[in-house]
Amino acid sequence: MDKSLCVVITGVPAGVLALDDCGALSFRYRDGYRGTPLSLSMPVSNRVYPQKIVLPYLQGLLPDSEDVRRSIAKRYDVRPNNVFALLSHIGLDLPGGVQFCVSQQLDGVLRRSGSYEPVTDREIGARLRNLDVSEDSWVGASEHWSLGGNQGKFALAWHDGAWCSCKGSAPTTHIFKNGIAGYRLQALNEFFCMRLARECGIPTAEVRYEAFDGTPAIIVSRYDRLTSDDGTVIRLHQEDLCQALSVPPSQKYTSDGGPDANAILGLLATTSQAEENMRLFTVMLFFNCLIGATDAHAKNYSILLQGDGYALLAPLYDVASALPYESLRRGGRLAMGIGGENRLGRMSENALGRYARNGHLDRVGLDAGWCVSLMRGLAERITTEAVALFDDLSDIDGMTELRSHLEDPLLENCRSVVVGL
Repeated sequence: MDKSLCVVITGVPAGVLALDDCGALSFRYRDGYRGTPLSLSMPVSNRVYPQKIVLPYLQGLLPDSEDVRRSIAKRYDVRPNNVFALLSHIGLDLPGGVQFCVSQQLDGVLRRSGSYEPVTDREIGARLRNLDVSEDSWVGASEHWSLGGNQGKFALAWHDGAWCSCKGSAPTTHIFKNGIAGYRLQALNEFFCMRLARECGIPTAEVRYEAFDGTPAIIVSRYDRLTSDDGTVIRLHQEDLCQALSVPPSQKYTSDGGPDANAILGLLATTSQAEENMRLFTVMLFFNCLIGATDAHAKNYSILLQGDGYALLAPLYDVASALPYESLRRGGRLAMGIGGENRLGRMSENALGRYARNGHLDRVGLDAGWCVSLMRGLAERITTEAVALFDDLSDIDGMTELRSHLEDPLLENCRSVVVGL
């Protein structure tokens, strides 16, 4: 087996991922490389980054589900916990602009060699239905991409007016999800909440909701892909905030020892776009609080990276409310508390003061008063926009049912939060 993989970032050879004889991983940049960093946790330099920094980043590129990783490993006859081996097989289209390949593949990757194979609505529908019963459906037999996270999903490209599977190093452009099993209309819930965030003026990944051979799905446009005027798909680099903080995906929740809001604000404060990032993260965090998004952990926030120190918080994604589901609504807790408060529908001026103070928002001219004003204003806008959006989307199959379970709890949650201020 090769003991090193070439690391390409946005089409530029950037470094080498190495595996030593003891099985330890390391990463180093190529001499003279001055481009986009692999991660905020690995700034461009001449040092060799050890496994304790490299491994959490790599793990974040792979599916969280152990069953899915085991299925991929079985296909390629490698061990499911061997991150290096997995990336050597499925590292050509990953979250962000990074690609991993053996040296023999490098020329092909740099030439963007790859192809697109159209898929029918019936094939997409079958693949969506198969997500609930087979981990094999996450990655096709000849596809070489990986998506992080724990929810069943797969990626396709919109190419020449058709949905296509991607071969070789051809980039995917959209993510397909059919929702989390056991939670009725969860994909529609996510679609609605994503649209609601956009209506509230929050940068959010573009979404649509369509049925394929009778099976509905949310389709998310990849914000880390940009299509040029000539149809060329360009990879943009990004990482989630667990990766940026060298935290493994298994600790993505604050309750499991993962990043809290203060840790994230501390990281964002070090970026060249500190004020914009800290302000935007606060808006996203408060929005998730107000809609009862209990799964908004650190992996569900990301940052876009470029050279010259550019780091900007990525658009919002993977947003869904727990409020339609009574089992989640009762005693529900936010994945990431605000000033120590993580109960649904509960907030206080003291908690917002602690959030502002401990997150050092004063570094960028923000304070507790700004946080209170933001929370109130966002709650008011959500209340107005949600009612209008339910009306606008009423012709979508299932929306009337979702509205009957989500609208009243959502409006009540916003009201309760404001009352506590």
